[in-house]
Amino acid sequence: MAEQEQTPQRRPGGRSARIQQAVFAAVLEEVVARGYARTTLGAVAERSGVHRTTIYRRWSDLDTLLVEALRDRSGHPVVPRDTGALATDLAAYAQDIVEVLAADTGRIISAVLGSEAARLDGVRGILGEVLTTRRPLSSEIVRRAVARGEAPQGTVDVEVIDHLVAPLYFRLLLTGEPLDEEVARRCAAATAAAVTAGVFVREPGPAS
Repeated sequence: MAEQEQTPQRRPGGRSARIQQAVFAAVLEEVVARGYARTTLGAVAERSGVHRTTIYRRWSDLDTLLVEALRDRSGHPVVPRDTGALATDLAAYAQDIVEVLAADTGRIISAVLGSEAARLDGVRGILGEVLTTRRPLSSEIVRRAVARGEAPQGTVDVEVIDHLVAPLYFRLLLTGEPLDEEVARRCAAATAAAVTAGVFVREPGPAS
């Protein structure tokens, strides 16, 4: 996308910021509690304590509000910790992801992706943004392991992280099984073993 000169947008402050955060929290709580199909701006106004006219003036419809609230919520990534070793890096990251998914964020993800809201262009755009920004961040775990000699050269970092977190999201979105420290530990141990065994090594193809 070409860069364009724009007037910088100011983040709302003071009362405006409090109103925005109250409305954002309310719309996400409504979607979790009632489901996307039954959520209305009127219900959001009642839950947030913000007058309907204020909400209607700022957000043209429910979908616009929901997308903005999700984008605001998605702006806080889980940053992988550097524990000094691949196995413990993976375990720490898996545990941090579990803590997020077992809390409100997990319920929001389930409610949104399990409903028609998942079809919204704005929601799909946020998912794309999350993958684009989170993958390089989490893949640093693998790059550090390669540099330390714990992972073979040619290990595909993205595949390692996908293997680590996929079972967690599978439980969240499909089976509903518990997400806890033991699950995080098993996922990390299995992933570390696969990395050491060279499962994720991809040899470069022949030069064309």
